[in-house]
Amino acid sequence: MMGKKITLVLPLPPKELSPNASSPWAPTAKWFRIRARKEYRKRILDECFAQIPMEVRVSWDGWYFHRCQMTETYRFADKRKRDVRNLFAAFKAGEDGLVDACVLPGDDDSVLEHGPPRIERVKTKAEEGVVVEIEEIA
Repeated sequence: MMGKKITLVLPLPPKELSPNASSPWAPTAKWFRIRARKEYRKRILDECFAQIPMEVRVSWDGWYFHRCQMTETYRFADKRKRDVRNLFAAFKAGEDGLVDACVLPGDDDSVLEHGPPRIERVKTKAEEGVVVEIEEIA
């Protein structure tokens, strides 16, 4: 049985968060990834507060969802082939931002299930992003 549902359109993760990201400065690349992870996590937190209406946030009693399923759709304006599992891994910091915003109760298997990630082609760069659908499950 499905219950409450939220759909958010979030920015794509930066390329530094991809598991396949490489740098000619390998020893310093770790610090760039840590900074990129923190910045992206904070950006997702801010986006959640901007997109979720205040009356919904005020009515939350603790966590909005107690057990939920999350599905991501990665939207790109180019036709380049992409590995959906790398995108899924790159979005992990975004998932942590959703937990920080109290949209997700956590990111472990006791409270969160993942739907199949998808890639969608769009016409313009302005339409790019990650469409996150979070639905409560019983």
